[in-house]
Amino acid sequence: MDITQAAEKRIQKTLIDAPYLRVEVNGGGCSGFTVGLSKTDGASENDIFLKSNVVIDPISAGYLSKATLDWIDDPFSPTFKFDIPNTKSCGCGNSFTLEET
Repeated sequence: MDITQAAEKRIQKTLIDAPYLRVEVNGGGCSGFTVGLSKTDGASENDIFLKSNVVIDPISAGYLSKATLDWIDDPFSPTFKFDIPNTKSCGCGNSFTLEET
């Protein structure tokens, strides 16, 4: 997974009270999968370090191997945004399913 420079800067600001940001794919949403971000105090034995302060579990890493995490600095709705190739989403844009290749 790639992390843009804008996202890296925002991660640094976000992690003032925790050492790591965890990225994980979970089942759910109207399309089947959602991506979650959370602060965490530690990494597990099997975690993969995307950056020195960003961790992901191996299963989630498989889903997001070609994804890009960006920070969108919109004045009305600033947010982290994932661009995940070979997926499709319903109208909500918060969940995804893998496209057949």
